[in-house]
Amino acid sequence: MKKHILFSLAIGSLFVLTGCENTNVWEEEQYIKQAYLVGIGEEGALVTRNVNYADESAETFVSVGTSGSLNPDGDIHCTLIEDPSGITSYNQKYKSSTEIQYQALPAANYNISSMNAVIRAGESYARIPVAIHPEGLHCDSLYALPLKMESCKEYPVAQAETVVLFAIKTYNNYSGYYNYIGTNNGASFSLIRNAVAVNKNTIRIYYTGTEELARAKDTGLTITVNEDNTLSLAGWKNLNVTEGSGSYDPQNKTFSFTCKVNGNEVEAYLISATASEE
Repeated sequence: MKKHILFSLAIGSLFVLTGCENTNVWEEEQYIKQAYLVGIGEEGALVTRNVNYADESAETFVSVGTSGSLNPDGDIHCTLIEDPSGITSYNQKYKSSTEIQYQALPAANYNISSMNAVIRAGESYARIPVAIHPEGLHCDSLYALPLKMESCKEYPVAQAETVVLFAIKTYNNYSGYYNYIGTNNGASFSLIRNAVAVNKNTIRIYYTGTEELARAKDTGLTITVNEDNTLSLAGWKNLNVTEGSGSYDPQNKTFSFTCKVNGNEVEAYLISATASEE
């Protein structure tokens, strides 16, 4: 009987000890503590920020974080720097010589309030505000703000050499995919078109043929929504557009217009297919 009692006590003690050990495990850090710039794990360290041309100053954020199973018990101080070499490296690795290359976002088009971030005790992230001024950004160019973490006082920096590219993608209240239907010199057509934002109230479509950037100068049609929802139409580069008029229906997100394109009579409609950002 004594042997059975002693055995039971031993088993019970084992469970108690194991329970205590498990409790201590979860109260202790299980991983290496590091600071990192959010975005280093994305393919090519490329992170997209959508910006509306209608916003004179669009606010977005850059985030820094800490790894580990526990949040830090003290403030963590991180410093970022800009590193344009990251743009060159990305273009070389992910872009062919015939594709549009990323370029640095012009200094006049953004403002970073501070390059220092403080992750407060008990938290795992901190955000740095970035103001983007989209006016003047070209719709066919690729822009990026290249940042990396220069230092952290309290923790080592994860992937310290990785430059995160914050790519700026512009849109407006009218850009997106549309059903493009109508007649061109009496011949009916029905196409899907991606209306690209040119500025806060102008979009560009390809009035005919395939959507290839090389064809934009000859087939690009711009449509501007005026304050009274009437339309102004023009050719992007070489397209000859005359006698253009029309209107925009904001409730149904529909454009209707007539014009002459290179002398041909065009009557067309753009009916929103997505009602989403470009």
